[in-house]
Amino acid sequence: MAKKIGIVYCERIQDRSCIGCAKCYKAVNDKAFVFEEEDDLQMVFKTSCGDCPGLVLPKLQLQMTVLDSLGERLDAVYFGTCVKKAKAVMNCPMNLDGIKAKMEEMFKVPVVVGTHDY
Repeated sequence: MAKKIGIVYCERIQDRSCIGCAKCYKAVNDKAFVFEEEDDLQMVFKTSCGDCPGLVLPKLQLQMTVLDSLGERLDAVYFGTCVKKAKAVMNCPMNLDGIKAKMEEMFKVPVVVGTHDY
């Protein structure tokens, strides 16, 4: 059975310096970087963080409602490498560790920060 994942990307980077999340899709499809131990993956959503200062929790709550209405499950959430980079070099105001912990608590799935090294 495929592991069903969602990816959260940085609103300000996606389609500016990372067009269409092509790097994340490549990492998923090639089972590279954080996905290299996975046998079967299926991406069931990608969504933005909600822009600065970030509305990622309400967006993910809505996303979970949509997935539930479609009869889909979610096995893990990944913050794209763009979010990791935004935090490190662009003064992203998101408390990434705190949001990660809150997401794991709320949605009962593991949350991974970073998707690739491209």
